[in-house]
Amino acid sequence: MTVFREGGIAKLDFEYVPPRLPHREGYVSQILTFLRRVMVHEPGSTSARVLIVGRSGTGKTVTARRVEEELLREASSEGLDLKCVHVNCRMMGSEHALIQSILRASAPELPLRGYSPLELLNALRDYLEERDVYLLVVLDELDHFVRLRGEDILYDFTRVMDARAGPQRMSFIFIARSEAFMEDLSPATLSRFRPQLRFRFKPYTAEELYDILSERVEEAFIEGAVSEEVVRFIAYNAAEFGYGDARYAIQLLLVSGLAADRDGSREVLPEHVREAQEATDPRVREEDIMSLSRDGKALLLAVSRALMERRDVAYVSLREVMESYAVVCEEYGLKPVEEPLVAELLRELELAGLVSHTREGLVGVPGIKVRVLERAVSTILGGGGTGRQGLLG
Repeated sequence: MTVFREGGIAKLDFEYVPPRLPHREGYVSQILTFLRRVMVHEPGSTSARVLIVGRSGTGKTVTARRVEEELLREASSEGLDLKCVHVNCRMMGSEHALIQSILRASAPELPLRGYSPLELLNALRDYLEERDVYLLVVLDELDHFVRLRGEDILYDFTRVMDARAGPQRMSFIFIARSEAFMEDLSPATLSRFRPQLRFRFKPYTAEELYDILSERVEEAFIEGAVSEEVVRFIAYNAAEFGYGDARYAIQLLLVSGLAADRDGSREVLPEHVREAQEATDPRVREEDIMSLSRDGKALLLAVSRALMERRDVAYVSLREVMESYAVVCEEYGLKPVEEPLVAELLRELELAGLVSHTREGLVGVPGIKVRVLERAVSTILGGGGTGRQGLLG
């Protein structure tokens, strides 16, 4: 029994490029319009330079890959010999290694050893001219490389391509986490490097992540295996705790599905999501619970028990929490606080990262399985746990 479609897990891989990119299609269109003009309709008219910046998980790489796919398709239909090379600069230990990687993918006939980086670039330029080939180079995580290895790579690329009259054979998409690295470039390099188009990708909102995850669910999971509530739960957690990182959201979706398969479940439950978040990005520590007031611990126990009774939901109502809270107080001989103070206690729990709220006022637990949380809080509230380790294991 599995919740995944055949080949579905591959649709949740970071390298997978989906047929549609929710909330990034506009960027794809703008970049394509520019590159299509200068590389397909008027090939060689100029060396295109596009810069995409944004935090990790904001769709920079997948946007570039979609552009590459579309550009190659259009060039082929026009009978143009176009190649695209995508290099993760973080994986390159030197300028020489980076240029070798580009040549290996675009001009495998050229020798790689015994030549300086500048000689290799000159050989690449000649190779493109002799074979009437155009090349799009995507330099991903460029800011990391420039920060560690210096700016020579940028200067050498542009100098070699500008050194000879005739069609401009090479264009670029630069990908970076921020534009700050450009502040350290020399005037000579900056004047050559300066991109014609710049795009700043913001972190995804919970609603945008919901749209992304909904399409991945349709591609990767059998029908009915992942409810809308679970998708919204993952989207909220990724927006709130993963800073709008789509990769984080997709990873939670994958690990949640694997947990469902392990349990032999026909569907992904909220508890599987909590387990996935606990496994990939643990946030709750025993000290977080120990630091709460006794009333706060009692309310946290009430929330966890209310959720345990409703395995199919990610959030419970305040009424359900209050009913559970009354039982907890009776069990532990506590005097319940008045309902107006419960809101203050919930805020205390939320600030500690132990509970979360929806806009509708529902209460949930992110980042840990509720049965594990319930066991730990019960032990601590009962007088155990101090100085002990592994309550949340």
